[in-house]
Amino acid sequence: MSIYLKLVKALIAAVEPTSDEKNRKKIFYRVMAFIAVFGIMLPMAFFLGVIIYSLTKQLMPTGAGQNAAELFLQIISVFSFIFGLNVIFSVFYFSGDIENLLPLPLRPFQIIASKFTAALISESVMEFILIIAVYAGFIIAAGLPFYTYLIALFAMLTLPIVPLSYCAVLCMLVMLLTGFIKNKDTVNKITGFLTFAVIIALAAVVSAGGGLDSEHLVAALSDPHNALLGVLNLIFPHVHLITAAMVNNTAVNLIFYLGYNVLCVALFLLIAEAVYLKTAVDVNRSAAARKKDLEGSLGKIRSSPACLTYLKKEFRILFRTPAYFMNCVLINLIWPIFLYLIYVLQGKTNFLESFIYEIHRGNEEIVLIFILGISAVSVLVTAANCIASSAITREGRHLAFIKYIPLSIGAQLNVKALISIIISGSGMLIYVIAAGIYLHLGVKLVLLCCVISLLSVVFTSYFGIYMDSVNPKLIWDSELNALRGNYNIFFNMAIAILLEAVVCAGAYLAFKFTPIGSLLIILLLLILLMVLTAVSYLLCSTKAVKNIDRLSI
Repeated sequence: MSIYLKLVKALIAAVEPTSDEKNRKKIFYRVMAFIAVFGIMLPMAFFLGVIIYSLTKQLMPTGAGQNAAELFLQIISVFSFIFGLNVIFSVFYFSGDIENLLPLPLRPFQIIASKFTAALISESVMEFILIIAVYAGFIIAAGLPFYTYLIALFAMLTLPIVPLSYCAVLCMLVMLLTGFIKNKDTVNKITGFLTFAVIIALAAVVSAGGGLDSEHLVAALSDPHNALLGVLNLIFPHVHLITAAMVNNTAVNLIFYLGYNVLCVALFLLIAEAVYLKTAVDVNRSAAARKKDLEGSLGKIRSSPACLTYLKKEFRILFRTPAYFMNCVLINLIWPIFLYLIYVLQGKTNFLESFIYEIHRGNEEIVLIFILGISAVSVLVTAANCIASSAITREGRHLAFIKYIPLSIGAQLNVKALISIIISGSGMLIYVIAAGIYLHLGVKLVLLCCVISLLSVVFTSYFGIYMDSVNPKLIWDSELNALRGNYNIFFNMAIAILLEAVVCAGAYLAFKFTPIGSLLIILLLLILLMVLTAVSYLLCSTKAVKNIDRLSI
């Protein structure tokens, strides 16, 4: 047990910022953590809890009060499994500690148990918050006794075990029975395709079902023979067991819940003991890390401007590294699918239909909301793709490269910002123009939205680079860990969302409660975005450059 605990501690420390990184900016981390918790985590949890509370209240008279909580927890389990595949593959087979752990006198199940626990703790923090939010809304709405909160806390810590156990079993069996997965790039492509397919399938199912407005959803969940919930309860029975333990006040369901968790863990540990060593040897950590034959390559070298060469280098890293492509580039292509999901989720009471109708009517308030929405989405997408907020972190141990090449650090940061602006901005412009054509908006309104979108992207890109320069995570053993262990990505997203929320809320309230017209508010919005862009650029060109000059590995 002591070996297991020591391994878990060491593995968690490997993906966390190092002590040097933490000591550089202690106050910075505390402030950013405070903003992240109160700007993203708690509002999201509160919103989810309110949804569950409302649905549960409507379902209680039908005798199906627990179904809303079960459905949301089942959906969380599904996505935990999908995203867990990439994590488990990476942690079990493609992390830099493999070559150090395998020669040690450790049993395979000890290695796997510690890796699994470290992954569970590191990857499930947000999941823990969502689970407790679901159960809080359910318990309050159902009026359950106080001790059910203790069961909810236990469920919060243990519900992710089963989906990750499925991932562990599947990963080891795939590595044993197939020969085509020999590097993490293949895994990233497969899991990325699987995620994309599930999102598309979810959109198709919801659309075919007529939407999930409140009335339709309550009717569907009230059905005791609900097919979707029945299938999910077969795949993840632990969700129903622990929820039933709260409702029925019986220890039998809780015992079965514990037994199923133990069974899943025991199964993957037995498989690990039998096959892990066979499947872990000779696995390449990255296809990109293979040595290529350089014979004849010198003849292909051509002279080109330094900034252009650096721009090409950044593009190639983002597009040729699957972990970066999946997490930084692909999100710019798939976020409209989520908007489509929001659209179809409204079902027959679709508020977007009336929203579009009011835009065509020229309703000033709705047009202003549309423009503010364009700015908010531009900021959110640019912050979420983390192209800018991981720009310095991606250099890793090669930080010296950016310090000594014949191109100033300021120029390099401008190129890194330009990469984010090109990828994020081009995606936004395509969708803004497409929305303008679909909604039959005037040319002037579309151009105005394009300008606001670009300003929002530029501001967020430069600010993201500044945030990453404050305390980048330079020590990582895989590209995925460079993103997973970089708190600056999350902090940048929290601050960007908070600033944008203040700007949009302020603009809307000014329109609603003052005599200021919408045109003047839009003009003030443009000026404010220009100011934010100028400030973020100055931070990047002065403070960020100094921050990088002081960095060392």
